[in-house]
Amino acid sequence: MQQDTSFPRKILPLFLVFVIVNSAVLALQAQLNERKIDALVVFTSNCLLFALAVLTLLMFRRAMNNTNPNVFFRSVMGATMIKLLVLGSAALIYLFMAGHNRSVYAIFVGMFLYIVYTVIEIRIALKLNQKK
Repeated sequence: MQQDTSFPRKILPLFLVFVIVNSAVLALQAQLNERKIDALVVFTSNCLLFALAVLTLLMFRRAMNNTNPNVFFRSVMGATMIKLLVLGSAALIYLFMAGHNRSVYAIFVGMFLYIVYTVIEIRIALKLNQKK
């Protein structure tokens, strides 16, 4: 039962990054548009990355409770495939739907956010693993 109450605390850094980035996007929307960065794309990629990071951490937590060490390896590989498919599909859909009005800089911001979320996610997974 202790692990269930500590998990929301563990993902607090993810939530803080999510709130800070979305607040910054809303506050700096005019400046982003001047630099040809589509604020909606950054906002959407941030939401997708947050949801995928939480889903991945839930998969890791469930796998860590299993006695079979292969389950954890499969969950890491599965989470990587899920992220690849979801984020790649979202980027391709955006690029095809936006046509000539696409914002490549917004895609780069999304890629930077991916790195930020991945670093935080790895740190949280390591803390979860230390508890076990």
